Amino acid sequence: MNFRNWRTLKRLIVFLFIVIVMASCAAYQQLRLQSRSGIGQYVTEKVIPFEYIKGLIVVETQLNTKTTKNKFIFDTGAFNSKVEYSLSEKLALETKSKRSNNTAQGIRRTIEMTIIDSLRLNEVQFFNIAAGKLKYDKKSYSPCIAPDGIIGANAIKLANWKIDYQNKELLVSNKPLKRDQSLPSYFVDFKTSFLSGIPKIAIDIERKLIKDVLLDAGYNGGLVIPESYAGEFPDIASQTIMDQSTAGIYGSNQDTLSIKELTVGFSGFKTKIPVEFSSLDKALLGNDFLEHFNIYLDYQNKQIVFQPYEKVVIEKTKTFIPGILNDSLWIVNRSTPASPLSIGDTLITIDGLNPKDVFQSHCDYFLGISTFLNKDSLSVKLLNHQIINIASSQL
Repeated sequence: MNFRNWRTLKRLIVFLFIVIVMASCAAYQQLRLQSRSGIGQYVTEKVIPFEYIKGLIVVETQLNTKTTKNKFIFDTGAFNSKVEYSLSEKLALETKSKRSNNTAQGIRRTIEMTIIDSLRLNEVQFFNIAAGKLKYDKKSYSPCIAPDGIIGANAIKLANWKIDYQNKELLVSNKPLKRDQSLPSYFVDFKTSFLSGIPKIAIDIERKLIKDVLLDAGYNGGLVIPESYAGEFPDIASQTIMDQSTAGIYGSNQDTLSIKELTVGFSGFKTKIPVEFSSLDKALLGNDFLEHFNIYLDYQNKQIVFQPYEKVVIEKTKTFIPGILNDSLWIVNRSTPASPLSIGDTLITIDGLNPKDVFQSHCDYFLGISTFLNKDSLSVKLLNHQIINIASSQL
């Protein structure tokens, strides 16, 4: 080995050593934050009602000794719980450390970490829960649903759960919950990464096993997996969509989606649904799929029980979604290669209307855009005053 190669090798060794040390420090900090977490001494089948808003589970919580009820998203796909920053300051939650936080949109932020001494959901109390101090991006839609924070997997993993979408209830217990004997049961083992409570399962797609798909109750879509798997199904027709309409807690990132109708299943259960292949390389199973089941999360035995009570129907993917650029102008946030409209195009009107004629606020838009698009056709006017008509089959 010559001198130059040896010097390069030494630099690589030093770099790897630094990476390992930093990773070890982050793991140690997380372990220290989680070390005293717990749930009430004995909990058996307590009921926690929830609201189901835009396909997300919203629960009321009480933090520390406060009687004020705050709204949090119940999110099995979030590594840590989170509390909105101004609320954390109001509660005088002390910053214990900092850590990197990544979202399904591929956006990374460094956030301050704190400890919530007491987190109460109805009659169930959790203690010493690590939480990030969350500063929502101005484009985020999460505050429109639950402005105060997120119940993450680091709290959820401390108990066993049933998600009852029909009755809008969570059941929680220290012991595995009794199942509904009138429904078929499909047992799926799950695993979690080191220090994480996020359930990862394997899903069979057209007899090909896709591993490490997150069971994500914080995602309101169906099944999305990395685009690298799309080539496994070359004979299945696909539809391509360019999308920047999905805005998580830290905002949005442009994604390219290939959508294929495929047979998916687990443990003997099978159904045919549209599967999205994402250029952001996420692998998520969300509420648009899960809401057709009773879901039992057994953290003691690392097992999920799916009990279907109706046919799985995934909402049709919209191929055109406008966003709001300002009060007077729209912007194209979703389109297809076949459309004359591209991501980022500015629109003067839609059906003769400016954004201010339809929506009063950012949240008003988020909660009402689906209804606005539910028409036989739309007529959009570009900056050059060209008129383009979009049929219902393209919406």
